[in-house]
Amino acid sequence: MSDTGNKKTQTRDPEIIDGEATEVPNPGSGKSSGSKAKPAKAGSQGDKVPAGWPGKVALVLSIVALGGGAALAWQGWQWRTQYDARIQQVDSRVDESIDAGRAELSQELSDVQQRLDSVSTQARADKQNVDELQQRLTQSMQQFMAQQQTTRKDWLLAEVEYLLRLANQRVLMEQTPEGALKLLKSADLILKETDDVSIYEVRKALAADIAALEAVPRLDTEGAFLQLGALSAQVDNLRLIPITDQRQLPDLLEEISPEGVSESWSQGLASSWHNAMGKLEQLVVIQHRDEPVEPLLSPENHFFLQQNLHLMLEQAQLALLQHKQNAYDSALAKAENWIDTYFEPQDAATNALLRGIAELKQLEVAPELPDISGSLGTLKAYLEQMTKLKQEGAA
Repeated sequence: MSDTGNKKTQTRDPEIIDGEATEVPNPGSGKSSGSKAKPAKAGSQGDKVPAGWPGKVALVLSIVALGGGAALAWQGWQWRTQYDARIQQVDSRVDESIDAGRAELSQELSDVQQRLDSVSTQARADKQNVDELQQRLTQSMQQFMAQQQTTRKDWLLAEVEYLLRLANQRVLMEQTPEGALKLLKSADLILKETDDVSIYEVRKALAADIAALEAVPRLDTEGAFLQLGALSAQVDNLRLIPITDQRQLPDLLEEISPEGVSESWSQGLASSWHNAMGKLEQLVVIQHRDEPVEPLLSPENHFFLQQNLHLMLEQAQLALLQHKQNAYDSALAKAENWIDTYFEPQDAATNALLRGIAELKQLEVAPELPDISGSLGTLKAYLEQMTKLKQEGAA
């Protein structure tokens, strides 16, 4: 609208050519400009036309350029306005898309979480179903096996029961873990050969009993027995404690003669007094000896003492084999006391024998053994269950 008005205004403005004002004809008017203008002279008009034509052309070009620039400016402004509007529209669409994407992502995450919860719940339910199915399968297998006749497995289980009973008897009677441990391991190998998952609890209890027996301290029974025998062989080399005289007071008093008692009282008393004094004088004797001092005991008593020491050490050997702690300790204590009392303490053989006895006294010949009846009880319960299932299957 403004460009059109400018053009009309420009067409109506008078133009000055060579100091004269002329009116630019309006191309929009229906009347010719020549009808209103007065005719000029031919001479003067011919001189003025060449001088005014370039200015008019320049004016027209300027007007056209201004109009084109205005049109371009108008179009640029319109394009800028549309561009800004489109930018705002795009930003709005982007924000809407982001919000929609966030909402959609949040919804998808919520759906995924719900699906995960559902899957977890289903997994727990499936696990429970699998456990129940496994239990029913095990029960079915047991029922099937129970319905069968006596099989190789029945014989193997009977052998295992016998070995477990024997192991418990070994623990009670022998008080040693070695024999019972071998029997339990043999029973476990037999159960392994059955290749049956239904005896899992039996093998579990058996493994616990084996571990309990393996924890018992080991005793070298054979080594201790041989050591006691070696100490007994050294008894004959011990030296008795010496004294200054071999004769003792009771032996001297027995030599007093009873014949003087038949004499008169005074003579008998005097005779007895002199005899007694004579005998008592023999008790105090100072002798110079170049030979070793004679022993305290007589050879007969010395022999009996040695035999008693041999007997005590043999009793210790027997208590060791029978795993009787009290009898073992008592025999060694007696042997040690006799050696301290009757034999030379400075002698090397005496000291060696005492050290050996002190070392053997530290042994525990009857260690405390665990109760291994758990595996036997579990096996009995399993056999009773199998028998019950067999009876139910037959019915």
